[in-house]
Amino acid sequence: MNIVLDEAHIANIAVRKDLRNLKIGSKLLKALINEASTKAQSITLEVNEKNLPAICLYKKYGFETLGKRKNYYNNQDDAYIMTKYISK
Repeated sequence: MNIVLDEAHIANIAVRKDLRNLKIGSKLLKALINEASTKAQSITLEVNEKNLPAICLYKKYGFETLGKRKNYYNNQDDAYIMTKYISK
């Protein structure tokens, strides 16, 4: 995650396939949100539009889909731009 001025951007969250469904992604995301909430007003990330488990996770933690990047992944798959606004 990078924080520039009052905006945080999550570049990547990844969990090995054999360790998925153990709430590791949720714990990582919560830690990033907690860190960003002390310094930023919003958190943005991109997620593959086909990655439904990740999209559900981000929505669960208050992220909203605000846009789309065409051919973002390997010039093939589109990405949703998702943002969470942090209230202080």
